[in-house]
Amino acid sequence: MAHTQLAAWLSAVSAALALAVPAPAAAQSKLSVGMPTTPPNIVHMPLFVAQDLGFFKADGLQVEALAFEGGVKSFRATVSGDVDVGVGSGPFSIVGRAKGAKTKLFLSNTPRLESTMVAQPGIKSLQDLKGKRIGIQQPGGFAYVLSMTVLRSAGLKDTDVNFVSILSEDVPPLVANQIDTAILHVEQEMVAKAKRPELHAIARLWEVAPKQLYVAFAAKESTIASKRKALVALAKGHIRASRLMYTDRDKVLPLIVKHTGLTQDVAAKAYDVLVKSCIWDPNNGLTRDRIAATTESMIRAGNIDKDKAPAYEEVVDLSIADEALKAVGPWNGPACTGK
Repeated sequence: MAHTQLAAWLSAVSAALALAVPAPAAAQSKLSVGMPTTPPNIVHMPLFVAQDLGFFKADGLQVEALAFEGGVKSFRATVSGDVDVGVGSGPFSIVGRAKGAKTKLFLSNTPRLESTMVAQPGIKSLQDLKGKRIGIQQPGGFAYVLSMTVLRSAGLKDTDVNFVSILSEDVPPLVANQIDTAILHVEQEMVAKAKRPELHAIARLWEVAPKQLYVAFAAKESTIASKRKALVALAKGHIRASRLMYTDRDKVLPLIVKHTGLTQDVAAKAYDVLVKSCIWDPNNGLTRDRIAATTESMIRAGNIDKDKAPAYEEVVDLSIADEALKAVGPWNGPACTGK
C-alpha cells in the first residue's frame, strides 16, 4: 500500500488516539460493526447472511452494521471508540498498530484480495499494459495501489503507463472505452461484461498477491476485554455464515441479491467465481505467513519503519476465533480449505 494513501489518515488516527477515552462497559448482547461499503460487496456478505439467518440471535447477540465510506474510516471509528468492531483492509490495522493504535485483529473470513483488473479486448497480456490508460480515482487510492501491484508483478513502473482520474464509479468509463483498465470487484466485472462482453479480466489480485491480507475484523484491546462474550458470538456466527457460502448456494444467493441490489444473473456469476477461487476462509484467516507478508509489504512501501514493525502477537488476538471455532467444530469442506 502506497505511502500517499496512508499519510492523511495516519494523522487522523493519531488524533483519535489522543482524544479517545475509555467507554463504559456495555451489555454483552450488542455490538456495533463498522462496514466499509454500502451496499455491501459480495465478499462482505457473511455478516449479513449470519444476521438474516439468525446465527447471531441464537447466541443472544444483536449486531448493528454501520456503513462507512471505506475501510480507513471504519478503522478510525474503531480507534476512536465510535464502533466496537471495524471491518476493513488488514494493512490499516497493521500500520495503525505500528503507529500506536491499541487494536488487534481477531478474525478474517475474507483474507484474500477480491478485485480484478479488467481490460479492453486489445490487451492480451500484462506487458500490453505499457502505454495504456489506467483508470484510478486518485493517486495513492485503492485502485492506484492495486493497479501498481499488477504493474510491479509484470516488471512495469508507474511511468510506463498513463494514469487517468475517473469518478468513483469505474464501470461506465471502461465500457465507454475512455480508459483501458479498471480495478473492479468481481460483481462489477460481471456488470461491465454484460454491457460489453469483449471486456476481460487481465489479472486477479488474489493470484497476483496471494498473501496480502484483505478484509479483517479489528477491535480495541479494551473492547476485547470488556465484550469478549459478544465478540466470540460475532466470530462464531460469521464463521458459520462463511462456511455456508460454500455449502448452500440456494440459501445464500437470494440474500446476496437482497443486500447488494444486484440482478440474479450478475450475482450468480460473481458468486460462482468467488466460490471457485476460495475467497472466504472457513476458519480464522489470520495465518502467520499472511500477517508476515502483509507487514513486509508495508515496510517495503515505507508505511512502517522496519525497527517498529509489530510482531504477530501484537497485531492478532486469536483467542476469540479459537473459542468460536471450538464451538462450531472443524471445517470438513466440501469446497475449499480457504488457505
